[in-house]
Amino acid sequence: MFNYFPKNYMWSSALMLSIMAGGDLGQIDRHLVPLRETEEADTDAWTKAWDGAGAEQAEFAEEDLRRGLRRSAVNRFLRASNYYLTGERQTPPGPAKMNSYERARAAFTRAAELMDRPLERVEVESPDGILPGLLIPARDVDGPAPVVIFYNGFDVTKELLYGFIRDEFADRGIACLVIDTPGTGEPLRLRGVPSRPDYEVPTTAIVDHLLTRPDLDPVRIGLLGISLGGYYAPRGASFEPRVKAVAAWGGVWDYGAVWQHRWDTRSKHTPVPFWQLPWVMGTATMAQALERVRQFTLAEAIPHLTQPLLIVHGAADKGIPLSDAQQAIEAAGSVDKELRVFDGVDGGEEHCNADDPDPARQLIADWFAEHL
Repeated sequence: MFNYFPKNYMWSSALMLSIMAGGDLGQIDRHLVPLRETEEADTDAWTKAWDGAGAEQAEFAEEDLRRGLRRSAVNRFLRASNYYLTGERQTPPGPAKMNSYERARAAFTRAAELMDRPLERVEVESPDGILPGLLIPARDVDGPAPVVIFYNGFDVTKELLYGFIRDEFADRGIACLVIDTPGTGEPLRLRGVPSRPDYEVPTTAIVDHLLTRPDLDPVRIGLLGISLGGYYAPRGASFEPRVKAVAAWGGVWDYGAVWQHRWDTRSKHTPVPFWQLPWVMGTATMAQALERVRQFTLAEAIPHLTQPLLIVHGAADKGIPLSDAQQAIEAAGSVDKELRVFDGVDGGEEHCNADDPDPARQLIADWFAEHL
């Protein structure tokens, strides 16, 4: 992986995810370069740098609009949202975090409204309250379109998910619902809804909602998850037979064991701050969070999975070891199952292939086009 911050894997990983979601290294570098060689991570400086990058792009977007350059403005607003969210994700809960998040949402909303085919906000009723999503419509489809539900990873947002996938499904005649679920995005930030191990609960609620839409095909529903979504999606599909195909962009087996190792070793290859685990798990202490996250294992669930399954992993993933993906694919009850490992030459070898993501992105989109 390109270590923009030679002494900070977590920050380098975050920067690569920003680029994966459509960020531009030159734009980022203007604001982040003063932090490259810092010995100690300065969270305030990190937040301010990314906020500065976001504000700069939002200002340029407004100028583009004044000049009538709508498409340019869309891309500027998307990058502004991306930059605000990249800083926000490493910022502890509080006013600074909420400021970045609200500015990100505002910039993304401006972009979505200006697109040639505007994104539709979708609100799914669930036992955890409203789950908000964005529907990317399929292109050139006669009749109801197949649809892929796309789950966040550990504390990501639907706005970044959109950046990861953009129109790859749409261009293949597949709609895509990027959605904030328990422990992510709006439910976590605005309502304090923590994650849950039984992700079949939100999955069933989302499928129920999709079946009410005449523009979507009720028998061609796919489910994709990235990073910790590599647990959420297979878990949800294992107990929701209306999902017809499932993919994990990053394999997960025992997420509790992953976090216990990170904590015990104070791993420098943890892609997020340690405070995030209690926040996402909804606990007061790290000890309680480590106890709760032990429930996030596929050992009992994935043998029930019968749908086609794809797991995509990086050979040198420092966040979740390749052995987790191997255990998950071996234990899956699916007859049609495939583990695709990218080695750093044919595609990104790091977590979620973020060091060279497009080969994985194309593979996943093509796989769903074949299976739905």
